[in-house]
Amino acid sequence: MNHRRIGIVFCGGCNPRIDRGKIAAGVRAVLETAGYMVEINSVAVDYVIYLSGCTASCALKYTCGKAPATVVAAATIDATRVAEGELVTEIVTKVRNFYEQLEKHGSE
Repeated sequence: MNHRRIGIVFCGGCNPRIDRGKIAAGVRAVLETAGYMVEINSVAVDYVIYLSGCTASCALKYTCGKAPATVVAAATIDATRVAEGELVTEIVTKVRNFYEQLEKHGSE
């Protein structure tokens, strides 16, 4: 797969329980180093990371996108609790797993 376009979509930030900017910067740095293209606040991509500061999950709630996604709401990823210090690693793992599955099923 040549293009790996990832969108990071933010909530409004009214009640942040995590440092969304720091997490987004960490995810972006790792993914771009690995050859992914990362766009901020775009759902016109192949995969979306909805990054909300609290459990209301407004990044997902108020954004209309059809791409596969990972939902970060405070210190949870896809409704599973994750230590804040592990969020970047877990998000990147979700993205990589998505593309690995695509490549695996595309070669069958």
